Amino acid sequence: MKHILIAEDHPIMRSGTRQIVHTYFPDSVITEVDTFKKAIMSAGEKACDLAILDIGIPGGNSVKMIEVFKERHPDVKVLIFSSYDEDLYALPFIKAGADGYISKDAPEQEFKSALETILLRGKVYLSERMKEDSLSRFINSGKSQDDAEPRLSFREREIVQLLLSGKGVSEIAGMLDVHISTVSTHRARILKKMKVDNLMDLARKFDILK
Repeated sequence: MKHILIAEDHPIMRSGTRQIVHTYFPDSVITEVDTFKKAIMSAGEKACDLAILDIGIPGGNSVKMIEVFKERHPDVKVLIFSSYDEDLYALPFIKAGADGYISKDAPEQEFKSALETILLRGKVYLSERMKEDSLSRFINSGKSQDDAEPRLSFREREIVQLLLSGKGVSEIAGMLDVHISTVSTHRARILKKMKVDNLMDLARKFDILK
């Protein structure tokens, strides 16, 4: 018998997740919570085997939520179940200590595979597409998979910090002694790499990935 914790603040999604878990683990004991604080407390009150966490749950919304959870409950497996972009968020959360990452857009069979991989085989779960993409980046870059998340160059990271501190394009150009067009090009490239359309969304993503 497995004890599974579902931490999700949307009742409909929580109910759907519960039904799927019961389909493949009918004897499991399921506890539901709607905040990260409750997840921490609940995992400590019962012998929890797996915590299914939504990134955006109140009190979470950061890679640090995994570090905090694992510090309190190192033996509890964690599956991140999120609507956030898998390409951008999966590897950072795995690196932080999560045992799996699955998109809320994934088919039910993939969710089943994630549960079995983590609970029955004791291995880390990533979708086949993410594993292939990570391997491709590893081969093409000659670097470890730790660097497989979207990478920004040193200059791009420098510009990101200046943009997020409130500096304008022309001001940044003056500070870095480059043309305004150069900064504009970097800005456009950064937004494209991070898959956002504006600085507000960029700031939000960088905050989550910290």
